[in-house]
Amino acid sequence: MIGLLFSPLGRYIVIGGIVLLVAFSAYMKIRSDAVAEVEAQATAEALRRTQDALRAGDAVDVSPDRLREPDKFIRD
Repeated sequence: MIGLLFSPLGRYIVIGGIVLLVAFSAYMKIRSDAVAEVEAQATAEALRRTQDALRAGDAVDVSPDRLREPDKFIRD
């Protein structure tokens, strides 16, 4: 087995294995970075929506003086 590694064919097999290992490692790194980026975007979007909802809720005038004011909606 060790004799195969030192033969010319064995060297090509080892170099091919190293090339495949490097390519697979690069693929896994790119894939994990892409997943992390998508998760970060989703988190940022959820945070933005939550903050927008809080701001919209804070902007509502809930003073009791306006409770009896007429509005544009007609009710029976």
